[in-house]
Amino acid sequence: MHLVVINTAGKQRYIFSSRKRKEIVGASDLIARVNGSWAQEALQATFPGFGPEWRLKDGHAAELITAGAGSVTVLVREPDAGRRLVTELTRRALHQAPGLDVCGVVQEVSDSEPLAKGRERAGKTLAASQETRPGPQSRFLRLPLVEDCESTGLPAAGMLREAPDESPVTRSVVSMAKLAHFPAALERLAADARTTPGTMSKIVDRLGLEADWVAVVHADGNGFGRLFRGLGESKDVHSARGDTYAEELRTLSRGADRCALRAFHAALDRLADEHAVWNVGGSPPVLPLVLGGDDLTVLCQGQVALPFTRHYLEAFERETAADAALRPVLARAGRKRLDAAAGVAIVKRNYPFRFAYDLAEELITAEAKQVKEWASALAFAVLLESSAPDLSRLRGSVVSSGGAVATVSPYVVGEGAGDPRAEGRRWSDLVRRVAALRRRDADSGEPLVPGNAAHDLREGLCLGADVAKARLGLLRTRFAGDHDRLEALDELGNDSGRLVWEHEGRWVTGLVDAMAALPFLGGEGETR
Repeated sequence: MHLVVINTAGKQRYIFSSRKRKEIVGASDLIARVNGSWAQEALQATFPGFGPEWRLKDGHAAELITAGAGSVTVLVREPDAGRRLVTELTRRALHQAPGLDVCGVVQEVSDSEPLAKGRERAGKTLAASQETRPGPQSRFLRLPLVEDCESTGLPAAGMLREAPDESPVTRSVVSMAKLAHFPAALERLAADARTTPGTMSKIVDRLGLEADWVAVVHADGNGFGRLFRGLGESKDVHSARGDTYAEELRTLSRGADRCALRAFHAALDRLADEHAVWNVGGSPPVLPLVLGGDDLTVLCQGQVALPFTRHYLEAFERETAADAALRPVLARAGRKRLDAAAGVAIVKRNYPFRFAYDLAEELITAEAKQVKEWASALAFAVLLESSAPDLSRLRGSVVSSGGAVATVSPYVVGEGAGDPRAEGRRWSDLVRRVAALRRRDADSGEPLVPGNAAHDLREGLCLGADVAKARLGLLRTRFAGDHDRLEALDELGNDSGRLVWEHEGRWVTGLVDAMAALPFLGGEGETR
């Protein structure tokens, strides 16, 4: 038998190559079509009568294993049929989604080779093929000289009037293809978010024209690669045909898709209830650009980004633990549930989203994945500058001198919050600190922790743990006898009330993140 693996490379770059919200939404729909309608139509064209129930062991010519997030994996009997499938799907992408990098390989799996090993070799072959072939940029030559597209910077292919009262502007074929798929994308996004295309269009307008702050949220499953590889190590999956391995791979892939969608719905429901002031037509301002398996990318209003991410991660854990089809596969891997890590980049509305996504991804790899062995976690950053972000520089700008205090990020959510290792870095700790900064005196209405006092403490943190402790001591002396103010100061610290404490050999604090999150974690009197 032969394994066909088709993958879309550079998905996030393709989505966020433009600042135009309609193009971003249209690009997400084009990627979804690769593993959706285009894959189904290519399978039907290559194997007439094909259905998802087809299995090689039953005498069929092909068997669909996984399809999600722009990737497709299929088992076929004949290599020529596999090559026709790759040709059919990649040609469709080339014509209807110019600029999208879709590539496929056909890998033979011998009778004596476990299917898991064949899949691993196919992945390596695909990666090598994508690296050596010319990328999508080579399709858009600049000779003879042509004008640039105003949106993407690629060679312009025509003029387009975005609105009746606006002048026509230059657009590339990539830009026009994305815009052409915007209406269909609204239909898909509305279905994912259980709302109407009209409401989804209003959400796009809110994020593009009205919201001061928007956020890119990216979530990635913890240990998924190891889990997929582990399916091939069990003794009962080494048959020549690989039937058991294929079934478990299919079960895991579809189960993760199913649980991710349920978790997304649960997060939206919680947002709609808890932060109704930000709703658009009854729906939270959230655009699900990529939603498949362990991969989630959404664009949303800044004020709902942190609670959405927390609710999604917790719901993803619950759904995977409760899914009847997933439970046996996870049990054989020694896991009770699946968990994930998320990065949240909150930026101004007109900030380039490709930079915001890069920051969200870096937050995952540099911080949120620190606890991937035992918990789900999120890390976030609020960008107050216009330059391209660098996480080490952003964190270093807060703790600029020797011996200074680092952020306690990431923040643990879900089941892992009960672990002793999560002390001081639980989601509830962040919420408690933000609440302490919001608390006001019952009589005067003034903040219990004045803004100048909080900034003085933050400045002390930049100068080192000893300076921060000394400034906190001065505040305690200043507030001596005022129980409420002293209590608010304690709530800015860890479980023991310490503003600065030692964690894994370094001094850490939660105050800096609490001050950054203050405008984005709603409190009493939340208004638009």
